[in-house]
Amino acid sequence: MSQALVSRAFSGKGRISPETRARILKVAEDIGWHPNALARSVVTGDAPLVAVVTARLNFDWRAQVLSHLLKSIQAWHLKPLLFYAENDDDVDRLLGETMEWRTRGVIVMAGDIRARRAEAIISGGQFLATLNRPANHPDAFSVATDNQQGGAMAASLLVDEGRRKFLVLSGPQNNWASALRTQGFVEAIRSRGESVIIWHNEAMTMEAGKECAAAFHGLRHHERPDAVFATDDALALGFMDGVRGQTGIPADLSLLGFDNLAASSWLPYQLTTFEQPLSEMVGRMVHYINLHQNRPQDAFCSTSPHRIGEDGVVYCLPKIIQRSTTKPTP
Repeated sequence: MSQALVSRAFSGKGRISPETRARILKVAEDIGWHPNALARSVVTGDAPLVAVVTARLNFDWRAQVLSHLLKSIQAWHLKPLLFYAENDDDVDRLLGETMEWRTRGVIVMAGDIRARRAEAIISGGQFLATLNRPANHPDAFSVATDNQQGGAMAASLLVDEGRRKFLVLSGPQNNWASALRTQGFVEAIRSRGESVIIWHNEAMTMEAGKECAAAFHGLRHHERPDAVFATDDALALGFMDGVRGQTGIPADLSLLGFDNLAASSWLPYQLTTFEQPLSEMVGRMVHYINLHQNRPQDAFCSTSPHRIGEDGVVYCLPKIIQRSTTKPTP
């Protein structure tokens, strides 16, 4: 039996009778033989692999994103190849390693991408996509939550409640998403003639949120804000733990987070927050990876409001998840 005939039996391509194909597959099953997909892809130059670069999965939101992304990749009959770093600073090294594999695309969901690295990946024929971060290359595909608009939506919700003294619990100033959420919120509040305080945190963790709560209680009573917007749920949850039993939420204070972490819906918290349209965002990335390979595709079916920014990024609108830390909307 020729190698070509066996190849046609497993690939389903080429002329081969159903009886012959069934016989070949039965023999292979009896002897426990399976085709080597990786070796075949080396010969054909077409590995159905997508490199995914991430870091620090101790962040609950990042783990949620990865789960959505892996499901989406496999739904398109592709195989994810995961590159994991302990911290965001190691991402550039991992991006160099992705170039050693013949992947159809590279998806980056952590760290910053240097312009020279982006150019090397794209000039090598790989599709480069980024999630919630700039790609630093005009030919890369970037999709992100509309963080700035989300911040503005948070401001509108709190103002509509009748709140007048505002505090933002923000992350590091070099955190792209947190900075945009802060910017959107602050601009919207100031456009209404109100003032806002910003507290930056080196880490967006529950511990940092508790420290903010201690600082909040250190303020004189008349100085305390009556509305807090945290640019990350972990900050909001920690803040909530820190003020529990001393400040009523939402009687004395409205609290709003971002990301809709799993813990946000737990009974001790019931945090009002924003949900990012993850299925839409990761679906777009995988769709365009296939388009890059000149594979026939139906037009992407969008299920979330979005806009194209001047920077070429596709910005998808987040959704408010109303729970019990803000007043019910009329």
